[in-house]
Amino acid sequence: RDEAEDWVDRIFEAVNKCRPTLHNDEHWEVLQGSGENGVDERSISSASSALSSPERRLSSTDSSETAPPVQEFDWTRTTDLETDALKEAVLYLSTDSEARTWTPLVVSLSLEAVKGFRVQEERKVLWLNNPIAEIRDVVPDVSLGGPAFFKVLTMRETLRFRAENPDEAQSWRVLIRGALDSYLESGEDVISEEPPPVLGTGVNGNLHRLVQHRLKENGQLLGHLYTVPSEKGLDAQSYKCSGCHQQIGPSRGRARLCEFTGQYYCVACHKGDTTIIPSRMVHNWDLTQREVSKKALRLLAQIEQEPLMNLELLNPDLMSHAESMAQAHSLRERLRLLGDYLLTCRSGACKKLHARMGQRTYLLETRHLYSVLDLRQIADGQYGNFLISLVQQASNHVLNCDLCTQRGFICQICHSNDILFPFQFDSTTRCKDCKAVFHLFCKNEKNSCPRCQRMKKYLERDLQDSH
Repeated sequence: RDEAEDWVDRIFEAVNKCRPTLHNDEHWEVLQGSGENGVDERSISSASSALSSPERRLSSTDSSETAPPVQEFDWTRTTDLETDALKEAVLYLSTDSEARTWTPLVVSLSLEAVKGFRVQEERKVLWLNNPIAEIRDVVPDVSLGGPAFFKVLTMRETLRFRAENPDEAQSWRVLIRGALDSYLESGEDVISEEPPPVLGTGVNGNLHRLVQHRLKENGQLLGHLYTVPSEKGLDAQSYKCSGCHQQIGPSRGRARLCEFTGQYYCVACHKGDTTIIPSRMVHNWDLTQREVSKKALRLLAQIEQEPLMNLELLNPDLMSHAESMAQAHSLRERLRLLGDYLLTCRSGACKKLHARMGQRTYLLETRHLYSVLDLRQIADGQYGNFLISLVQQASNHVLNCDLCTQRGFICQICHSNDILFPFQFDSTTRCKDCKAVFHLFCKNEKNSCPRCQRMKKYLERDLQDSH
């Protein structure tokens, strides 16, 4: 609230300097925010307010000539319900990167899938089909215009929907999430009855459960991703192969140790394949290729692109001990900050960057989550160049985009005209408290943050007023 007041004061002063002297019978127009359905309430202004501002009248005339026609939305469903539907209604699906074109679909949610139908001659034609097993999450998407928008994140794509109103959107989110939880819970009996790994804190919650469910009986091996294995001996396995359970050991058959699980296997289940062990890399910075069983090798291949490892929780000190990890961490932080701009920009640049990332779209959302593929590329020296190319593409867009540059910062110490961004580590610094951005050479330990000082002043003023 204090920062908002500061902006109001500054804008009020600037506007007063630009305004001509008002006559007693003149009034300035009061601008209102956009309505729920994207209708601009500023167009519904009184005649007196329109006459009082020639500039406003001119800009309104210009915009009316160039503005595209407003899309009409029909929320009436004329078809019969699907027999397995938990909920079925008309939703509009965004079909372009800038969310300007919306296609009406009859969306049907069941415990198995989210389906979308086009209506042709009063008949349903299946247009999209996303199994619940491929859905990762469903979240609000207010950046598109309001709480009536939401997006469904799947393994292949992101679906952006528009509901009739905010309550309807919330209802869809709750039901889709409920179907997802039901799907996950239905598979818990299939997974081993052993207790879940203690290091659930090192994982991206829902994603861990989804991957574990997808792996079926091999889901129990996922816990070995986070802990360095300890070899317990053949007697702990009753001298049986951990894969096929045939007898192994002295005079019974050769036993091979899997460095991923710490368990022994027969020669049929363990061919001596080698790979980097993720847990050893994360905890000990051990990049040695070690022998693993066929089952472990297959598991690592299946999950290699899933961001399951939260390094901040598993080993936050790793960045200070390994130069390549420090570089990766810095580049990941820059990408995350760039993501704040790209994910809300309607230019389509984010979609182009996602195409280069493949399944690794999490790079724009977090700096702490890493996949097995990320760790392998760090060990091979390829990860840094991959991140640098992404940072260059993303920053080139932000620095040259009319929409993104409007969200930049001005240094409140030197007040130059430079537009600053928090991802420019070489030339800017950011206040840890209020997140304002300054030139690196302007802000030092002697200079306190002017924005924090203003906020403190406003707080003190409010305390005095309350007394």
